[in-house]
Amino acid sequence: MPIRITGMNSGLDTESIITELIKAKSQKKTTLEKAQKKLSYKQDAWKTLNSKIYSLYSKTINNMAYTTAYKKQTTSVSNESVASVITGTDASNGMQNLTVTSLATSGYLTGAQLSETGAYSKSTKLCEITGSGIGTSDEITFSVKTKGTTTDIKLNGSSTINDVVTQLKNAGLNANFDEKNQRMFVSASETGEKADFALTASSDAGFKALSALGINVLDAASKKQYDTYATLNNSENAALKQQLIDEEVAKQVESVQKQLESINTAITEHEKKIGDFLTEYGYKDADGNVDTSNLDTDYDALVAQKTSLSTAPADETEEAKKTREEKLSEVEKKIKAYDSYRTEVSGLASAKNDKAAAEAKLENDNAAIKASVAADMENKINYATQVVNGTATGFSKDATRIKGEDAVITLNDAVFTSKSNTFEINGLTITAKAETKTGEVVTLTTSNDYEAIYGTIKKFIKEYNELINEMDKLYNADSAKGYEPLTDEEKEVMSESEIEKWEEKIKNSVLRRDSTLSTISNIFTSTMSAGYEVDGETMYLSHFGINTLGYFTSADNEKHAYHIDGDPDDSNTSGNADILKTMIANDPEKVISFFTKLSKSLYSSIGEKMKSDDYSSYNKVYNDKQMEKEYKSYTEKIAEQEEKITAAEDKYYKQFSAMETALAKMQSKTNAISGLLGG
Repeated sequence: MPIRITGMNSGLDTESIITELIKAKSQKKTTLEKAQKKLSYKQDAWKTLNSKIYSLYSKTINNMAYTTAYKKQTTSVSNESVASVITGTDASNGMQNLTVTSLATSGYLTGAQLSETGAYSKSTKLCEITGSGIGTSDEITFSVKTKGTTTDIKLNGSSTINDVVTQLKNAGLNANFDEKNQRMFVSASETGEKADFALTASSDAGFKALSALGINVLDAASKKQYDTYATLNNSENAALKQQLIDEEVAKQVESVQKQLESINTAITEHEKKIGDFLTEYGYKDADGNVDTSNLDTDYDALVAQKTSLSTAPADETEEAKKTREEKLSEVEKKIKAYDSYRTEVSGLASAKNDKAAAEAKLENDNAAIKASVAADMENKINYATQVVNGTATGFSKDATRIKGEDAVITLNDAVFTSKSNTFEINGLTITAKAETKTGEVVTLTTSNDYEAIYGTIKKFIKEYNELINEMDKLYNADSAKGYEPLTDEEKEVMSESEIEKWEEKIKNSVLRRDSTLSTISNIFTSTMSAGYEVDGETMYLSHFGINTLGYFTSADNEKHAYHIDGDPDDSNTSGNADILKTMIANDPEKVISFFTKLSKSLYSSIGEKMKSDDYSSYNKVYNDKQMEKEYKSYTEKIAEQEEKITAAEDKYYKQFSAMETALAKMQSKTNAISGLLGG
C-alpha cells in the first residue's frame, strides 16, 4: 500500500473525505461478503444434517430392510457358573444337555527356590550359582518344545539368568525370574495340550544349567517311563522285566545284523577299489599276484616329479609350457590315485575290525549283547528308583509342574475338545467356566429373542424421532430478519457473548422454510405413515401401537415423532397396552414382514434423493454442487468489487493531489508578489 501525505496546503483531512466518498462502493462489497458468510452457514448446517440422514439411512434403515436384523435368538443356561453362551444366527431352537469334564489349562512350571537369602538377581551368571558345577566357558545347550516346534537354546557359563529368560521368551514361552522369591516361573503362551512345553537338556552343561535354575523337571512321558522301570525289581514284575530285556536284545541283535550287512558291503567296495588301483598301476599281474614292495618308492618319485614340474624355467616357450603343464596334470592325477588307494586300505582295515567286533557280539547265542542289556537294565532300574524316591541328583524335586490340557465338554452325548475354554458348535459359542459336579447336567435352552426384536424396532423409532424432530426444528426456526453476519468493525463495539448470540441466531435460521428440507422431511413422514401389505392385509404403524401424539398434543417440533404404546421409557404412552410386544410374541413373522417393507421403502426413497445430478453429489440430499458454485461466484464478485474500490481510491487521491499541487503553486506566487510589494 503506497504511503500518501495529503492536506499539506489545503489543510483538509483527505483520508476521511476519500473514505466517505467510497463508502457507497464499499457497502456493496460488504453486502456480498455477508451474503457469502450466510451461505457458508447454510452449507455447514446441511453438511451436519446430511451426515445424520446418511447415518440413519446406511446403518439402521439398511439393516432393518433385511429379516436377519430381526431373526434373533437367546440361549439360557441352567447353571451360569458352569458356562455362558452367545447365540449366533445359525443356532437351532431347542434344549440341549451340557457337561464340562475339564477346563483348558496352560502348562506352568514354578521353579525350585534357588536361595533363602536372596543371593541371586537377574544379572547373576550361571557359573556363579552355588553348586552348579558350570564353568565360565562351558557351552550350555537345551531345547524348548512348544506348539510342535523345537527351539535350541545356546548359552555359556557367563550367560546371566536374564539371558535364559530372554531366550525362553524368544522360543515362545512366558518366563520370569522373581528375585524376591528366588524362583523361575515358566509358562506356555496359550492354553491347551498342544501349547504345552518341555525343557530338555542337550548337553551335560545344559542339564546342569536347568538344575541350577531349579527348572529341571521330568516331562509326562519321561516320568511315566521312570515309574515303570522303578517297579521292575518287584517279583510280580519279573515277567515284564524279562520281556523288556528280550525286546531290547532282539532290537540290538537286529541292529548288529544290519550293521554287519553294511560292513560287508563296505569291505567289498574297498577291496574292489584297491584291486582296480593295483591292476591299473602294475602292482597286480594277470595271475592275481600282488607285489607292492616298490609302491612307496614310486609314490615318492611322483611327488618329486610334481615339485620339479611345478617350477617353470626362465626361458620356457609357450609350447614347452603346454607340455610341462600336461605332464604336471598327469602326475597330480596319479598322486591322487595313490592317496585314494591308501585311504581305501585304511578303510578296509577299519571295516574288518568293525566286522570282527560285530561278529563277537553275535557269538554264543548273543551272549555279549544279553549281558550288556541286562546290566543296562539294572542301571535303569536303580536310577529310576532314585528319581521316583526323589534322591536322584540333578532334577529339581521342589519344582512344581502343571501340564497344559485341552478343555473337554459333552454336548448331547457328543464329546468336544478345544485348546481354549471356548467352543463354537452349531451356531452357539459356549464358554466353559467350571467343571460340572458328578452327575450334574446343565441345560442350554435356545429360543426366539422377542425382546431383541422389540429393541431393534424401538431403536429405529428413537433414531427416526431424533432426526425428524431436528428437521422440524430447523424448518420451523424463528426468523432472523434484520440479522446479518457481522463485519469486523461491527464486532469491535460488541462483547463476545453478544457476538456469539447474534451469529447463533443467524445459524439457527439458515434452513428456515427451506424447500429442500421440506422435501426430505416429506419423504420421511409420508413413508412412515404409508400402509404396507402383509399377508393380504394393508397395515400401518398404528396396527402395532406406534402413533404420533397428534397436532395439538405434541410438543413444538415433535409433531411427526412416533411413540410406542406401553414403552416404559416414554412418559406419554407408558400407561397404554403394549400392542407391539403382544404382536411380536403372537406373530413375529408378521411384525418382521411389515418393518422390512417399511424400511425398504424408506431406504429406496432416500436413496433416490441421494443420487448424483448437476446440483448435488452422490449420497447428498441437498444441492451441495450448486452451493459451492454460488460460493465461488461470491468470491469472484467480491474480488471485482475490491478492484473497483481500489481504482476509485486511486482516482480520488490523484484529484486531491492535483488540487494540493495547484494550491502550492498559487501560494508560491502570492509570496513572490508580497515580497515585491515589501510585504
